[in-house]
Amino acid sequence: MKAVMCPHCRTSMAASNGRETCLTCPRYALPGDTADDVERHETERIQALALLDVALADHDATRTRDRKITDEMEARMGQTIQTRGCSKCGGTMYRTVDTDENGNPTNMSQFICNGCGNME
Repeated sequence: MKAVMCPHCRTSMAASNGRETCLTCPRYALPGDTADDVERHETERIQALALLDVALADHDATRTRDRKITDEMEARMGQTIQTRGCSKCGGTMYRTVDTDENGNPTNMSQFICNGCGNME
C-alpha cells in the first residue's frame, strides 16, 4: 500500500479509522482521495468551524441576554431563577426557587424549557 502524502505538509499520512490522517495538521484523506480532495475536506472543515464560531457567538449573546433578564426578575420577585441547557432541544430551561429571608432555598419547581416546553 502506497503512503498517502499530505499536500500541505508534504509528509506521510498515518492510517486511522478508515482514513489517512496528517500527523502535523488536521488534513485527512479518504480511500481514493486526490490531493484536491484533501484540500476540499480542509476547506469544508474550516467553513464548518467558522459557522460553529458564529453559532457560539450568537449563543453567548443569548445567554448574556437571558442572564440579564433573570437577574432583573430575581431582584423584583424575591426568588432565585436557575437556568440550564435542555437535554431535549438544547434550549434554555428555567425554574424558580423560593428562598427564605436568608436566601436559602425553601421550594423548587421543575425546570421548563423556553424552546420546546420540555419539563425535567
